[in-house]
Amino acid sequence: MRHQRTGSSSLPAILRHAGRRRNYRSILIAAVVLLVLATIWLRDSIGIDRFGPRPHPQGQLPSHDQEHGSDEVPHAQSSATSSQTATTIPSPVSNPAASTFHTSAAVSSQTSAQTASQSSESQAAQPTAIPGPSIPAKIWQILLPQTPQTGNDKHPPNQADPKEAEAWTSLNPNHTYTLLDQHTGAAFVRSHFTHTNPDLAELYRTLPDVGMKSDILRYLVLDIEGGAYSDIGTVPLKPISDWVPASLQDKVKLVVGVMSNPGEGSKWKNTTHQVHFCQWTIAAAPGHPVFGKMVARLQESIADLTERYRLPVAELSPTREDVMNSTGAVAWTEVIMEVLKGYDETLQLEDLAHVTELKLVGNVLMLPPSAFASGRGSSNATSESVPEAALVKHPHRANIRRSLSI
Repeated sequence: MRHQRTGSSSLPAILRHAGRRRNYRSILIAAVVLLVLATIWLRDSIGIDRFGPRPHPQGQLPSHDQEHGSDEVPHAQSSATSSQTATTIPSPVSNPAASTFHTSAAVSSQTSAQTASQSSESQAAQPTAIPGPSIPAKIWQILLPQTPQTGNDKHPPNQADPKEAEAWTSLNPNHTYTLLDQHTGAAFVRSHFTHTNPDLAELYRTLPDVGMKSDILRYLVLDIEGGAYSDIGTVPLKPISDWVPASLQDKVKLVVGVMSNPGEGSKWKNTTHQVHFCQWTIAAAPGHPVFGKMVARLQESIADLTERYRLPVAELSPTREDVMNSTGAVAWTEVIMEVLKGYDETLQLEDLAHVTELKLVGNVLMLPPSAFASGRGSSNATSESVPEAALVKHPHRANIRRSLSI
């Protein structure tokens, strides 16, 4: 009886055990199925990163929105009809986002380069304002005696003509007018250069040649004060405000006139250059570097003259060529060319021989021969014929500067 009870009681236990085994197997199968499905899903998810994306049609690249979905403005895309983006994008690509960035960056770079080029061309056509003082509303003229003293019977002192000053002031009512004579000129040099350049002050004091002193004084006055200088005897034909176009007023710091002379007239045919810059009429802003260079040039040149002739400055009797090459038109021309080449090293003096219109190089405005050389051979004008473009008439007066009559 005990044996039968035991056997009958173990049967339910066996059945329960078998049921649990079936449950375990079902759970295991379900787990395996889930694991397989998860593995497949994960492989599909990371497949792009591991093996690369599906190829896109050649020459086309998915935009940032197509690839990732975004509210941002999409990057620039290639276009078959666009002349700006001719780059072919290889397919497949290893990093579409990076490729999209580089493509748009290239387009952006090209656009920026075009914009910069257009801006540069615009700036070249319209020069920007140049810092520094402008040319002030001042008129300067110099009247020195024909000898270092008060003149003599052979060379009497020059006499100022009130009508000349009136011509300048009436045409330029907003300008101050100053006539420097031997006393006011000497006082100006002493006041400004005795301490800053004592050698120059002494040179001016002892130099006997009137033409050289007149040259030096105009450079010094324009360097310190600025304004417009013109020789005694010149006649203004138009206001000084017309010398520089309004569009260039804030760019021009020096105004010089070109004078080309293809051999006409004995006084020019043996000079170093056949093109010169006028020095009988100049306009400049104070402190323009051309004057510092000119002062250094004339001091060195006059020192060379004293060595060549073995004479002190006070005893020099320079030739016309000596004057031209030390303080006059030749020296002035070469110094201006030095300044101009600082802006354009390809510029040659001979290139200016046939200038017919304004030419701006750096802050230097060059005027054609007809502007300042009216009444001279190079401007194709006579004392009776004045070109329309003339600003100043310079009739040849031999008694203006005895030692440098040009």
